[in-house]
Amino acid sequence: MSYIKEIEPAEAEGELKELYEAIMEARGGRLSPVMKLFSLNPALMRGVKELNSIISFGGSSLGRRREEMIATLVSKINGCYY
Repeated sequence: MSYIKEIEPAEAEGELKELYEAIMEARGGRLSPVMKLFSLNPALMRGVKELNSIISFGGSSLGRRREEMIATLVSKINGCYY
């Protein structure tokens, strides 16, 4: 849980609801806590989502699975639970 106000998927409307649905569809029904941090600014969330898709998660020759493993390891090393 963050100290930043977040809008839950069940409470989302309009553009935010559409973004949540697109993100959850792409991630097997899951919404990461870090994406919820941007819920008060859907334009920012959209930008982060687009940046993510450009630089990671299937954007290299490593493939999605290896990229996810590297991201998980780096997060662990950095002590980041997101």
